[in-house]
Amino acid sequence: MTKSECNIARHLKHFLAEHMTQVRGYSLHTVHYYRDALCLLLRHLQEKHGVAPNRVTIADLSAENIMGFLNELQCSRKNGNATRNLRLAAIRAFAMYLQRKVPTLTSDLVSLLAIPTKRTTRKVLGFLTRDEMDAVLEAPDADTWSGQRDRVLFAVMYNTGVRVSEIAGALVSDVTLTPGGVFRLRGKRRKERALPLWKRTVTMLRKWIAANHLRQEQPLFANARGQAMTRSGVEKRLHEAVRKAGKTCPSLRTKRVSPHTLRHTTAMHLLQSGVDITVIAMWLGHESIETTHLYVTADLELKEKAIKTLQPPSGGAFRFRPGDELLKFLQTL
Repeated sequence: MTKSECNIARHLKHFLAEHMTQVRGYSLHTVHYYRDALCLLLRHLQEKHGVAPNRVTIADLSAENIMGFLNELQCSRKNGNATRNLRLAAIRAFAMYLQRKVPTLTSDLVSLLAIPTKRTTRKVLGFLTRDEMDAVLEAPDADTWSGQRDRVLFAVMYNTGVRVSEIAGALVSDVTLTPGGVFRLRGKRRKERALPLWKRTVTMLRKWIAANHLRQEQPLFANARGQAMTRSGVEKRLHEAVRKAGKTCPSLRTKRVSPHTLRHTTAMHLLQSGVDITVIAMWLGHESIETTHLYVTADLELKEKAIKTLQPPSGGAFRFRPGDELLKFLQTL
C-alpha cells in the first residue's frame, strides 16, 4: 500500500472499533476518551484547514498541524497541561497503530511521535484518616434499603481499593464468601485480580445478598430500578455520606472526597500498616510499581510534617565526653 492509497478514515474506524477493544483489551471508557480526542482533532482539521474528516490524509497529520491543535486546546478551550498530554497520548496511540499497519508511513510519523508532553504539577494525594473513613462507613442510614446498600458498598470499596468502574460493574458471581472471602475484579485492559475480604466485609456481603435474594448473574450493587449502579451514582451516594459524616467528623467538611479518594485511602492505610509496596501494587492492579511509589512519597511527606511539629530538646546540644583513656584515644583517631 502506497502513502496515497492509505485510507486514514478506514484505519481510524478499525483502530477504535476493533484494535483497542479486541486486541488491546481497553475498557469502553478508555475507548470513548480516545474517540473524543480524535474527534476534536478531526473537527480542528476541518475548521482550520478545510479538510473533511473522511478526506484526511497522512500529510494532514503533520507535527505542525498537531501542535496547532494542541495549542488550540489550551488557548480556546482552556485545557491544562494534563488534559493536553492525554489528548496527545490518544493521537500518538493512533499514529503508532498506523506505523505498524502501514510501515511506509514511518518517516511521515516521526515528527508527530516526537512531539513532547508538557510538564505537569502532580497533585498531593488526597486520602482519609482512619477516623474519617470510619465516619463515612457509618454515615448511611441502616434503616433504609439504599443506606444498607451504601454501607456494604463503601465497606467493599475500602476493603479492596477498587476503581469506581470495577465496583459499578461487579456481579454477585464475582464474590466468593466461603471459605473466607474473595472478590474477583476485572480491571483495566480486562486484567483480573482476586482480593481477600475481611471478615466484617464478608459478613456484610452475606447479609446483603441473602436479604435481597440476589442471583449470581445480578449486579452486586444495584440502583432503585434494579440496574447496576453507574459511576455517577456511586459518586453521588458517596458525597451524601461524606456530607452526613461531616456532622460528627468536622475535618471532612473541608475535604473533597471522590470514589478515587477511597482507593488512595486503602493504599495509604495498607502502607501505614506495614504491607509491602509490591503487594499494594498488585492489590490496586497497578501495571507499574512507580505508580504505587506515590503513596510512599506521600507517607514520607506526612512524617516530615509530623517531625517538624516536634519541639527540640531543651538545654542546648549534648556533646559526648569519653571517661576512659582508651575511649579518649579512639576519639583522636
